[in-house]
Amino acid sequence: MASVKAEYIGTTTARFTPDKKAISKVFTRDSARATPVKGKTDIEDDQETVLDITAPHVPYDDTGRRTYEKICQKLDVVPSSKILRKLAESPSIDIRHYGLGPKGTMAVSVALVINSTVTTLNISGNNIDKTGILYIQRMMEENITITDLDVSDNHLKTFGAKAIGMMLQDNKGIRRLSIAGNEFTDLDATFLTKEIEIHPTLDYLDISRNGFGDIAAPFFEKMISENNNMTELNISWNQFRVPGAKCLARGLKDNMKLKLVNASWNGIDDEGALAFSDCLSNNAVLTELDISCSRIGDKGYAQVMRAFKKNEDLEVLRIGKNNIKEETVKLSIDLLKEITTLKLVLLDLSDVMLGASVVKELESLEEVHPNLEVVHGYTDSYGKRKMAGFADLGEEALWIIKEFIEEKDLTVAKLFAEFDEDGSNSVDYDEFRQGIKVRVNEFRQGIKQAKIPLSSSQVDALINFIDMDGDGDIDFSELVLKMKEITKKRKEEDEQRAAEARKRR
Repeated sequence: MASVKAEYIGTTTARFTPDKKAISKVFTRDSARATPVKGKTDIEDDQETVLDITAPHVPYDDTGRRTYEKICQKLDVVPSSKILRKLAESPSIDIRHYGLGPKGTMAVSVALVINSTVTTLNISGNNIDKTGILYIQRMMEENITITDLDVSDNHLKTFGAKAIGMMLQDNKGIRRLSIAGNEFTDLDATFLTKEIEIHPTLDYLDISRNGFGDIAAPFFEKMISENNNMTELNISWNQFRVPGAKCLARGLKDNMKLKLVNASWNGIDDEGALAFSDCLSNNAVLTELDISCSRIGDKGYAQVMRAFKKNEDLEVLRIGKNNIKEETVKLSIDLLKEITTLKLVLLDLSDVMLGASVVKELESLEEVHPNLEVVHGYTDSYGKRKMAGFADLGEEALWIIKEFIEEKDLTVAKLFAEFDEDGSNSVDYDEFRQGIKVRVNEFRQGIKQAKIPLSSSQVDALINFIDMDGDGDIDFSELVLKMKEITKKRKEEDEQRAAEARKRR
């Protein structure tokens, strides 16, 4: 293995071109007997030297369970009962923060070369290291069923960026890829953006929480403008400033596929916001844009809002957690009243404080746009707020659902039943995502159809937050327990604020 690692680490050329034969030897060395060979039948380890014709034929195990057990034994790794169960029964393996390490990753990878049913693999937060990402990359060269891969939070750095680039070059079937939080920098952009740009099936990309900035921005501009397949991009929590924001906006202006873009928590500033305004004025495809917490002030906010004079197709704009004054918000309300053909259903101004007079103006906006919800922060009455300032995105998303249920006079049970078509009190991740994103059917006579205002990233965070046992399904009981948990937490926060207010009097 050391020679193989040296083979990869020593690569200094722009393209990552290790000796695949050497990798293949290492990858198959421990799994050769688990992989069917033409002209041979599978045999057990203790039958290698003595042919026992009385031994029953062992059928080929296309789940990879037997292979996984054997590799774990060879590597002195304790087999996971959860992984064994998922290999046999589920199309989804979610083993985030499972403590696999490189050896455990190798065992799973070898099994997945054989497995023909798993379509989703989440191996985030497992400290898989350089060795582990090599096995993932090698496995994805052979695997034709996995279309959803998450290797986030594994500290992969430059080595991992190269391996992921190679994986995208060889695997043309992957549709969803999450590589967030892997300490990638500007210098790693070339290994990723070129392959993403030309990938024929990649639909969703999460590259957030990395160190990409203005130096890498031109590569991302080209990637965004030239990609003809991707519909969702999360590039939040990076280090793009004004020059980088302009590049991202120009790329988005030319893209005719992307529908959801999250560029929040970057240093976009007012100049960058102006570039995004120009993008929105010339893009009729984008339905959701998140540029919250991006150092945008009144000038930038006003420019973005003016784009609605030309853009009637954007449905969700998140621009909260910026330095926006209520006077500027009031002017934007007047602007929205003049535009009667908007599709906008959510304007997120969370953490932007509004006084009673502006809130009253917001209420009058409902006459022109009855389906539009404007989320804002604290009002001028202490302790009141439209939206909780949760640090955790999953908690925030669940609170939004709670407010939606209360507003529509529904119950948790009725909402869940809309997702749970077979009445099993359990739905898988895809069913839950679909149920959240589509318009909710009329639950009662006279209630309008409405869309729960959550972004794709919020839905993913919500799923992670609710699925307490990590079995890949959302149970009704899990949803109820989490709803009670955040309600209790909110009540305690409100009581604490009230107590503090009494002390100040």
